[in-house]
Formats: sequence, C-alpha cells, structure tokens
Amino acid sequence: MPKDIFITELSDLIKSGQAEIIDVREPDEYKLIRIKGAKLIPGSELAARQEEIDWQKPVVFYCRSGVRSRLAANFFARQGREAFNLSGGIKACYKDKSFDNLEIPAAVEAVNEYLG
Repeated sequence: MPKDIFITELSDLIKSGQAEIIDVREPDEYKLIRIKGAKLIPGSELAARQEEIDWQKPVVFYCRSGVRSRLAANFFARQGREAFNLSGGIKACYKDKSFDNLEIPAAVEAVNEYLG
C-alpha cells in the first residue's frame, strides 16, 4: 500500500531535490497548472514509460485530487517501489497559499474554474 505524503513534506523534498515528482494527469490538465519540476506521464502511459522514472529517489505521484495518483502509487508500491501519493493532489497545493512550487501558465480564471 502506498503512503500518503502531505504538502509540507513535499515542499521539503522539493527544496532538498530528493524526490521524483510524477504528474499522472492528462496533457491538457498539465498545461493549466503543475508542480515545478514535475514530469508528465499520464496514468494510461505509466506502465509503458516506467523506465523514465528515477527510482533512486522517493517517487511522488499526483493528480487533480489524489484519486488517479493513488492508483499509480499503489501499482508501483505492489512492485516494491518507494511510491507516494500526494494527499489532496494539486488542488490541495493550489488552496494552500504557503505552497510556492506551482507553475500556472494558463489564465487564473481557467485555473480557478478547474480547481473550483
């Protein structure tokens, strides 16, 4: 079973450079908002593209709210990998004003509509 990781823990990992962050959303979602330095590998492509993941570091999966990323983390945890699910997904990151590791290239209105 994968472990959940929370925003404060993720921030610490990002600052230390000690995590591989994988966005399992679709490309159109990734264009709206993403965590800085995250690698986009949509959930449907994870099994085929797993060699692109740096397993020498803890791997944190995220999606919009944490559902798809939990499935991804669970898939790899069952294989004995160190896989984490970002609790609450990018939606939680967006709502936490202390989290300063977001890239928001799209119009703020579109992001607000997407994350509600």
